[in-house]
Parts: sequence; C-alpha cells; structure tokens
Amino acid sequence: MLSLSPAARRGAVCAAIFIAALLTTSSCGQDTSSNDSGDRSAYGYTDELTDEPTEEPTEEPTEEPTDEPTEEPTSEPAEEPTEEPIEPVEASVPDSVVGVWCGGSNAEGHWTYEFSSTGEFIAHRGGAGFSGVVVSDSRSMTFHVPGESPFISSWEVVQDPVLGPLLFLDGYSYLPGSCNS
Repeated sequence: MLSLSPAARRGAVCAAIFIAALLTTSSCGQDTSSNDSGDRSAYGYTDELTDEPTEEPTEEPTEEPTDEPTEEPTSEPAEEPTEEPIEPVEASVPDSVVGVWCGGSNAEGHWTYEFSSTGEFIAHRGGAGFSGVVVSDSRSMTFHVPGESPFISSWEVVQDPVLGPLLFLDGYSYLPGSCNS
C-alpha cells in the first residue's frame, strides 16, 4: 500500500472536498436542457404557463432618460487639480549668507546650499534636492519651494577663529564651499 505524508493526505482530502462541492453546486438549480431520458419532471420543468407569482424580486420601473436638462446634475464634473498660484514673495538673504555652503548632519550626509543675493536658493545632496526663494529676518529663514508648504529654519553666521565663517541652519553647521556626499 502507498504511504502518504500528512501534508499529502490533507491535500488529497481538500481536493476531494473541493470536487464534491463543485459537483453539488453544479447540480443545483433548474436545468433547462433536456436529459437523455426525456424526463423533465426531475428538474421541476413544466410546459404549462401559470399565473402564480414567482418568488423572484421584481424591479421597480425606472424612469426613461429624457433629453431635457435636469435641475441638478447627476454627477459632479471631475475637476482637474490646479496648482494654486504662488504669491510673489519678497526674497531676502543677508550678505553674510550669500554663497555656497556645505554641511548638515553627518548621519544623513552633507547638503550643499547655494544662496544668491536675489534670494534664490538651491539645496542638494547627491541626486536629491530642492530649490526656491528664501525670506530672512534676523533669526529665521522661510524657505518657499514651489508646490510645497513653506518651512522655517533658524539661522546664524558666526566667525570661528580657526575655520572662518560658519553658517548654522537649525543647529547644523555649514562651511563655505560645496560638498559631494
């Protein structure tokens, strides 16, 4: 006798149950085709028309569509997303910040920030980056990136006796020059 593993037995039992379920459901319901014996009584088939109500639900009659406009639209037209117009910002960058700076978090990699005297900036790290305009006051910079919400960073430029000028953005230090990390 052939010995089957428990997993094979379970698979065989599942297959047998599946086949039995298919055979059971395929024999349910009224079959309108004739069988080989010609006996239609086994299927509840009758050639006579009856006035008895059926147990099937009937649908409510629906209104025929008209060409007349309706008071309310049946569905709202799809609106395409539109970019909200960017309000002009009066950009400003202090002279001590204008230029190219490298730094940031060592764990995340260094960023290069480039600030122009017109208030435009570019920030990039490898292939990632963003750009826009910046508005500065004495303690914070508000970065305006098209399509994004503005974000605010604290800033300060200090003169280090050994390293020279250091830009601090949100507590991270940046040295003059670009970086490649």
